[in-house]
Amino acid sequence: MVKKINLMIIGLASLTLLTGCGKKEETLVCTNNQTQSGISMDQEITMKFVSNKVSSVKMVVDTKAVEDTIKENWSVFASTMDKQYKDKKEEGITLKVENNNKEYTYKVSLDVDLNKVSEKSLAEYDLSSIAKSKENLKEVQKSAEKDGFKCKVK
Repeated sequence: MVKKINLMIIGLASLTLLTGCGKKEETLVCTNNQTQSGISMDQEITMKFVSNKVSSVKMVVDTKAVEDTIKENWSVFASTMDKQYKDKKEEGITLKVENNNKEYTYKVSLDVDLNKVSEKSLAEYDLSSIAKSKENLKEVQKSAEKDGFKCKVK
């Protein structure tokens, strides 16, 4: 009898570990493409939700010159972007910038782990509202789609 109870406890403990203690994880991926003033901008935002609360955010903005005027002045555009965005890596946040002068592309990637990032870093990137948000996945999805994004739950 004791052996049977021990096996049940081990089985339940294993099941709990495998399912992440019952915390439901979902990922919302939202994309948007805009072309304006000679620049095409692809945006992808991936938000991981744990127990229906945002736990991490990854944003990628890929900008490309599509008109000759922008290509001819790419160094000015890239310089302006470089002043705003600089590579950064610290607890809970990574910002990576890639400028390709030959392909006329500028990519900014921002990864944020809301469980580890400091309030100062959140404020620096104007993300404090995400950390404090009470919105669930469906509400965030509805809001993003209202802003022109196409979203999928994975």
